[in-house]
Amino acid sequence: MELMEVWSLTGLSKEIREKWERYIKLIDSALDIFLPCEKEEPDVLYKAMRYAVFSGGKRLRPTLTLAVCEIFGKDPKLLLPQAAAIEMIHTFTLVHDDLPDIDDDDFRRGKPTVHKVFGNDIAILAGDALFACAFKTALRGSIPDEKKIRILKELTNALCYKGVIEGQVADILSTRKNPTFNDMIFIHTHKTGKLIESSVMVGVIGSDAPTDVYPYMRKFGQNLGLAFQIKDDLLDAYGDESKVGKKLRKDFNKASAARILGIEKAEKMMKELVEEAKDNLRKAVKDRGEFLEILADFIIHREK
Repeated sequence: MELMEVWSLTGLSKEIREKWERYIKLIDSALDIFLPCEKEEPDVLYKAMRYAVFSGGKRLRPTLTLAVCEIFGKDPKLLLPQAAAIEMIHTFTLVHDDLPDIDDDDFRRGKPTVHKVFGNDIAILAGDALFACAFKTALRGSIPDEKKIRILKELTNALCYKGVIEGQVADILSTRKNPTFNDMIFIHTHKTGKLIESSVMVGVIGSDAPTDVYPYMRKFGQNLGLAFQIKDDLLDAYGDESKVGKKLRKDFNKASAARILGIEKAEKMMKELVEEAKDNLRKAVKDRGEFLEILADFIIHREK
């Protein structure tokens, strides 16, 4: 995947571009290794899993894991299994999110969704398999077992209880009432924010970062996750469907930031969250966080 497919900022330094491209290549290579081969039986399941994972995407979450690991002085390759696991979890949530009984999306990243290509039944099972494969993959690699257990605890806490799954349920229920600002915050910090937060913390845990930076890095991840979902809401409201890669103007019956706050206030909140995220990052790593600060700015400027 070329970085220009996901980057919309101009004037980005060659060094930063090359670093993100390096992370993406590492992540895609790891995913190729850890996912089942589509020539094995049942091949339709493995083809569906690989179709979902390799249909494009920013690889933002696993990139956060690797970048955090490197900032704290460790080789990012050390956490490749865990980064790949995070992308599998993220992809599982998208496959299920797109299903007719949830968001009923026909396209994801400009391509037909998994259930449109393989059928609803195989899409459900492909999502289930990605979820299971993620935890198997997270136990791979050379980091100590004690760290793997801590990482698994971080990821399971992000998913459920009071995590991604609860956020998804609250998102569905928001269509049946007049959602409030508090509803929006709960949904966005759980459905989207929890996995972004955990992607940061997996890098922190796996790299032996000092414990005194944990609160700052967790807050960095939390702010980034909330800002990311607000930007998604804004793109749904005014984005270019050909760039976003899916049908837009669908979320105004939900707890969308654009609906609840309005465009101007939602954009203001998003920018404030990103600035607060960068402030916390600087408290943790001082001037070593340039790449992560640029990723935070990407949240604001991305077009898909």
